Amino acid sequence: MLRKKSFVMVSCFMILGLLAPGCAREVGPPAASKAVVPPAASATAITRLTPKPAEPSPAPKPAAEQPRYGGTLTGWASSEPEHLDIHQAASGGSLYPLAAVYDGLIQYNPMPPYDIIADLAESWEIGPDGKSYLFNLQRGVKWHDGLNFTSEDAKFSLERMVNPQKGTRSPRQQLYAPIAKVEAVGQDKVRVSLDHPSASLLAALAWGWTVMMPKHVIEARGDMKNHAIGTGPFRFQAYVAGSHLAMKRNSDYFVKGRPYVDGITWYVIKDRAVQLAAFRTKKVLMTAYGSGGFDPLAAEIVKKEIPGVVVFEYPGPPGGGASLTFNVTRPPFNDVRARQAAVLALDQGAIIEVALRGGGKRTGPLGGTWAMPEQELLALPGVRQPRAADFAEAKKLLAEAGYPNGIKTRLPLRTGGLFSNIAVVVTDQLSKIGIALTPEPLEAVVFNVTQRQRNWDLMMTSQTGRLDDPDTQLSHWITDSPDNFSGFTDKLVDDLYAKQSQEMNSQERKRIVSQLQRRLIEQMPVFRFYEPLYIFAHWPDLKGFPGVGAGIHNNVRWAHVWLSQ
Repeated sequence: MLRKKSFVMVSCFMILGLLAPGCAREVGPPAASKAVVPPAASATAITRLTPKPAEPSPAPKPAAEQPRYGGTLTGWASSEPEHLDIHQAASGGSLYPLAAVYDGLIQYNPMPPYDIIADLAESWEIGPDGKSYLFNLQRGVKWHDGLNFTSEDAKFSLERMVNPQKGTRSPRQQLYAPIAKVEAVGQDKVRVSLDHPSASLLAALAWGWTVMMPKHVIEARGDMKNHAIGTGPFRFQAYVAGSHLAMKRNSDYFVKGRPYVDGITWYVIKDRAVQLAAFRTKKVLMTAYGSGGFDPLAAEIVKKEIPGVVVFEYPGPPGGGASLTFNVTRPPFNDVRARQAAVLALDQGAIIEVALRGGGKRTGPLGGTWAMPEQELLALPGVRQPRAADFAEAKKLLAEAGYPNGIKTRLPLRTGGLFSNIAVVVTDQLSKIGIALTPEPLEAVVFNVTQRQRNWDLMMTSQTGRLDDPDTQLSHWITDSPDNFSGFTDKLVDDLYAKQSQEMNSQERKRIVSQLQRRLIEQMPVFRFYEPLYIFAHWPDLKGFPGVGAGIHNNVRWAHVWLSQ
């Protein structure tokens, strides 16, 4: 058996969220803790031709500020939770305020962010054929109602996501598709068996959505939509629609001495101006995560007004953002030449600067750590400059496809957010080659129905950013995928997708994925407008926050942060 061990994530964070060398479990109140200070940088040796007078000893550096207990962490939620059952919720509006209630079997390390470390499973073993994973669970972990967490809970939770019972929804079911069987082995082990080796399985299990839930509670209540009981650092207290969601410190958390703060309150604030006012007046100490955080203008305001405020920009979910999706099942865009023509007329850079005010970055089919090298990206149609030759080629392709006089059609898009801004820019760009669009804003429910009915020629879709892994980022273009809204089917793409999904050698997998991206660029079923960039900010009182790790859905439990006053 190949054995992989990882230790429970405990407080390894220094002031301002820097990861200190070494990681030790802290026990007891802060007064008993010792500050972790990085070793001083060694001086570079210099050969001198003349003697140098002795220098005075440097003044001792002040000790690092010690973590403190107490206080309430506050932030805003930019939308209402869909409900409180994370397994069944599709929106991040349910995950972000409730993540602190739960734990997973394993988790992403905040820094370095792409390492996978222990959580409720203290270690795991991978079978030699790559089709069996045995997770060894922490002992003595309790649910918030006092009962013990066991292997039966882990089995129940995984099965609920992999193969939900009738009446139970699992929006991320496809992520766990390789799982064939889950078995409880005694009280403190759970075995996961796969149909085939999966390069993305550990990433899916470490993802912030893959939380453990109490079997006994769900079997008694039917679901967790109106309450939340987990094993995490904070206990659910109350949710008042339109007002706030509150949690209090879990004094029985299995990571000793955590969390530091007494509680967390998320205020539901939907209006951008009210969000900024709440931050400036210190009603909230931090912004929301993801697209609900600050826009660039608000970020500049607080940087000027609040001394020491921490503001940073970070990438959104890999593969996320808005896209132009073509319906390849009917004319005119069943002809690849018409799709290629449309993309040649687009200017990704202008969309980012004008419609998003710089809140995005250029991208190809994949984002995150799987993004194309910058040099290749800048040569892509829809990205490259100058564009005169591309305009001429686009008109030629339209004529060859049978549309010398252009195309008139509607552009369905979802209301809200930046979609209307993008639609204005895209409509202008495509008009230059004779593709006339009429934007058609639709409310979310109507938009979702329209998208799946496929009674459109092209539409603006919101790509679902999930894991930083090809298995999820590429799912929009696979024949049998529920995320394939375009109706696109291509045997080479399907074959390469299946091949890379089971390839455990990372370098070979990258080679296959690169080949797959090039094929998608040729066929162009979807054109991504941008990779989103988000802005998170917090008051300087908040300490120990390590920064955004491997995607915005991870490391939002707040167990290791503390307040300086």
